[in-house]
Amino acid sequence: MPIVDLTHYLENGMPLYPGTPEPSFEDLHGGDGSEVSQYELCNHMGTHVDAPSHMIEGGQTLDDIGLERLVTNAVTVDFRGREKGALTLADLEPHLEKLGSGDFLFICSGDDRNWGSAAYWTEWCYPDAQASRAIIDRGVSGVGFDGPSPDPVDSTTFDLHMVWLGAGRLIIENLSNLDRLPERTRVVVAPMKVRGANGAPARVFALMDG
Repeated sequence: MPIVDLTHYLENGMPLYPGTPEPSFEDLHGGDGSEVSQYELCNHMGTHVDAPSHMIEGGQTLDDIGLERLVTNAVTVDFRGREKGALTLADLEPHLEKLGSGDFLFICSGDDRNWGSAAYWTEWCYPDAQASRAIIDRGVSGVGFDGPSPDPVDSTTFDLHMVWLGAGRLIIENLSNLDRLPERTRVVVAPMKVRGANGAPARVFALMDG
């Protein structure tokens, strides 16, 4: 079965959302000849999942989320040819009927090609509040982007985070290779299993038909 990796590398010097502390990935050489490494990182960096508790008091943490919400189907909508920024309900409406209960919606903007450049923080698409609510009404598990956020990076209120997380949905940020996916495919979203986590780095990949 062909598998498409939708995950960016975690590494020293990687792109970081403004204000995120620098990570450290250090190899340690044991005296017994073993090789171990020490990682220091924020849980909201790289390809990662936001749980509702990230911004919603009393919201679910990642360990509250059943695996059936993480191993599911994704519908990918391609907006690479569109002006970047907020998507309206009119933009998303033709695709709503494709979404089933428990699916993820992946928004492909082609922004992963800008990973590591200044353009990465402005060149992606995300549903506005009305469109987000319409998607949520389809019973989706969550939404994913090949950009950094469901909100503009200069947001101070994170209104769209609040729409998604307030509805108990998951947000996957900083995906890659969405342009390689068919419209509908099986996906595995595997965040780190940390008790009480409000979010975590994740390995995300698509299981393609052979």
